[in-house]
Amino acid sequence: MGRFGRPHGVSGEITITPATDDPDRFLELTELWTVIDGLRRRLRVTAARIMGTQPVVKIEGYDNREEAARLTNLSVEIEGALARPLPEGSYYQFDLVGCRVRGTDGTEYGVLEEVLFYPANDLYRIVSNRFGEVLFPAVDRFIVSVDVDNQEMIIDPPPGLFEPKQGG
Repeated sequence: MGRFGRPHGVSGEITITPATDDPDRFLELTELWTVIDGLRRRLRVTAARIMGTQPVVKIEGYDNREEAARLTNLSVEIEGALARPLPEGSYYQFDLVGCRVRGTDGTEYGVLEEVLFYPANDLYRIVSNRFGEVLFPAVDRFIVSVDVDNQEMIIDPPPGLFEPKQGG
């Protein structure tokens, strides 16, 4: 669903950088999940609002700015059962993790390991032995096709983005 951003105010509210096209979705949720110290944890949402285009939530047990700051940059997730059905040809970002990434010419670029959420556009962290770690811009003009059922993404990357590692 996104990532926790910066604390807002002094009472423990925190912003969320959403990875959804519908930030109002956060107004409906009573719980979120994240990973803290390697363990998946449920967080109870006690209040939520939209500030501009960004959700701001209050999490039970996080009662001041310093406590809320501990959530900054952690992933924001929901239970799979709460995910809304998507239109044909659409997919959730979490469906992309684990996809093999190939070029239109058949070049194997690696595996999509993580989706990084940024305001301008998301980045896909693609990892391989040959190219190392590459942050690939998740923009339509570079993504030819996505097949989540077969865990495969076909891309047409900009020149120079994928360069073999030294000795790779």
